[in-house]
Amino acid sequence: VINALQQPRQQAIVVGSGPVGVATSLILATNHNYDVTLLESSPASSTQTKYDPTKAFLYNVNGRGQRLTKMFPEMHQRMVERSVISKGFGGTKLTIVPADPGESIPEQKANVPAAADKEDNDDDNKSMPSGEKAGNVGFWIPRHEMVKLMVEEIEEHNKRGLGGTITLCTGQECVSVVPRTTKDGECVTVVTTKDASSLQEISNEYNANLVIGADGMNSKVRQCLHNAPPGTWSSNCVKSTKFQPKTYTSPASFLRIKVLQLPPQFEIPDANGKPPLKTFSQDIYAIRSVNTGPRTFLSLGLLPMKDNEAVRPTNIITRPDHGIWKITNGKSMREYFQQAFPRFNFQEGGLISNQEWDRFAKAEGTRFPPCQYSPGLAVWDESGRSGVALVGDSIHAFSPDIGQGVNAGLMDVVCLDRALAGFDDVESGNDNDTTANDKTKKQTTSTTLEANLQRYQKQHAPEIAALIRLARFGAPYQYKQPHRADRALRLVWTANVAMRLLLNKVSFGVIQPPCIILSQNEDLTFRQVMRRADRTTALLKTIVLAGLTLWAKR
Repeated sequence: VINALQQPRQQAIVVGSGPVGVATSLILATNHNYDVTLLESSPASSTQTKYDPTKAFLYNVNGRGQRLTKMFPEMHQRMVERSVISKGFGGTKLTIVPADPGESIPEQKANVPAAADKEDNDDDNKSMPSGEKAGNVGFWIPRHEMVKLMVEEIEEHNKRGLGGTITLCTGQECVSVVPRTTKDGECVTVVTTKDASSLQEISNEYNANLVIGADGMNSKVRQCLHNAPPGTWSSNCVKSTKFQPKTYTSPASFLRIKVLQLPPQFEIPDANGKPPLKTFSQDIYAIRSVNTGPRTFLSLGLLPMKDNEAVRPTNIITRPDHGIWKITNGKSMREYFQQAFPRFNFQEGGLISNQEWDRFAKAEGTRFPPCQYSPGLAVWDESGRSGVALVGDSIHAFSPDIGQGVNAGLMDVVCLDRALAGFDDVESGNDNDTTANDKTKKQTTSTTLEANLQRYQKQHAPEIAALIRLARFGAPYQYKQPHRADRALRLVWTANVAMRLLLNKVSFGVIQPPCIILSQNEDLTFRQVMRRADRTTALLKTIVLAGLTLWAKR
């Protein structure tokens, strides 16, 4: 940071103000002395720091994501205070509520027992609860709260006056991204936008030395790079065709999801004369329905939240052909849920208001994306002094079943930070020390923007490809997809996972566990995770082929 402050101030543009875009702005302004303009297509009246039922996602920020948050200690501490701490995906209580209202609710279970309470003198762990090491816990936090604490960090950064400034411009929809030489002979990248909130075509131009595309899976920045005519960017860059995403379908792709809002601390009726179970925001609940058919199966999932007085969003995740997507009025939806969940009072005047049933029935929800990634991550102009890089969903998108979405996006920002700082290794797995003296991050002699973006492209692209392989095969059946083919394939997937876990145990760790288990170790890169899983696959194939050969010779 000290070296960055001594350099001349340069200009950067970040397109997209979600968590990854805001994180990128903080890194560029704090560590690299850029004045950053953060462009957001949503109008000023639409804020990402407020609760929105259409974006009521919860993040589990694990050790990978914490590499970014711990670069900003005050922001990290706010995240700790506003989140529910868990160990991996456990550490919180899980209640599975049976569909039959005559069946008692079982005792709550802790997914993973917490570590024994003990004092820890590690400075990185002082903000953690006793017994929880910083690298081994996750933080459940709503999306809008995550954006809010990052925006607060921007405000504090600008007040401190250290490094570059960060300016947010809303209602600016990206139209084009091209390199240009100014009248003064300066080589810049120009982002042209239009006013997203106006019916008139009002264009604005923003000049920058560095442009970052953090504008989601349908990234306009990425599209501009893909559609760029030959010769637009340096001949040393990857071809424009590399910015066409490679797309794969997993069993979780295209599932539809929307959110039903339940009251804070709502009660779950119990059976056999027992008092109702009063829900607590920091616990996890899985509420089963009596419908179990291929097109009628439903389950309500509630993830942990810090605020016990807040509305409790529950995710409805189904195949696109499920019956609820044909219901468009609140009364019919309420009646459908009353039949599916007879344990609850969903009658008029019951647990959920008529207004919420109407909103839920009319909501289109969203769909899980296919597993996709962009082989192209960065370009630069012929001078090598201006360029573009992509981060977050603009280079990788997948369904949320492996729990790495926001974490992978924040790791993109960490890797870009390392590349811009001129470090040889931008992918180091174990990174508890974020100082330049870390032996795993030796600084190179060439720190030009072109060399740094080349390093980001070369080293990070294979990591993204490995991430998408993990997303395809890691845990695609956790949503209990109810089609008969889904059920059969889920048994095969479960058997494969169980076999690998057993082999790992009997071999005393020589044979690696399944990739979804390996991915919970944040000290491993995604490439390391998949290489270890591939070695187990190769071993199993060899054993099967050897067995078939011996059987054929009999």
